[in-house]
Amino acid sequence: MMSVFNKITATFQQSRQFLKRSLEEYIMFSSGAKQLTLTKKMVLLLCQQAESRVEQLKSLEPHSEEGLIATIEYKKIQVQLHFTPEKITLHEDRLEGELRLLKPLQFETESIVYRYLIAGWTTFLGGKLPNGALPKEVRIENNKVYYTLPRNQLQLLDDLFYSLENGSALITNLKQGDLTIETSVALSWNNFKLQNLLQLLNLK
Repeated sequence: MMSVFNKITATFQQSRQFLKRSLEEYIMFSSGAKQLTLTKKMVLLLCQQAESRVEQLKSLEPHSEEGLIATIEYKKIQVQLHFTPEKITLHEDRLEGELRLLKPLQFETESIVYRYLIAGWTTFLGGKLPNGALPKEVRIENNKVYYTLPRNQLQLLDDLFYSLENGSALITNLKQGDLTIETSVALSWNNFKLQNLLQLLNLK
């Protein structure tokens, strides 16, 4: 009976090793360190997933030096955002995030009327967004964007950080396409839902 149990255990460990090897080009972390890195390959994959799921998001790609560049189209107005994610706080039912704009918002439109409106908006309001122009889950203060999302909307974070306590903060830094995430506790592969991650990445 013990040998059967040992064989099952050995098989399980081998399959986890295989899963880890499959994921290592997407996720890197040093054992015992309180940070992990989503490689550029993983970031590009997540950008593609976001593009396919968010109708108004025309493109999302890593900037060569820092952050991401998003092109959003809303009512025939294109807005370009150059931003970097800075912090995500995990709650039981929601995520609270913080982004920093690296450049002022840039607008483009073929409509002359809209061009005048945007020029006036940018000049007279200093580029501030009027109340009601954004969903209630998003607010902008100076160069910071704060947002709230239902936790189940970001499956990746749940697969990576489900073992962290509610109220835990993830400090994020996106440089040259690699996203580094610092946590309050040391993580290991055992903390991750490896099977879910592989399915999420379509590696299975």
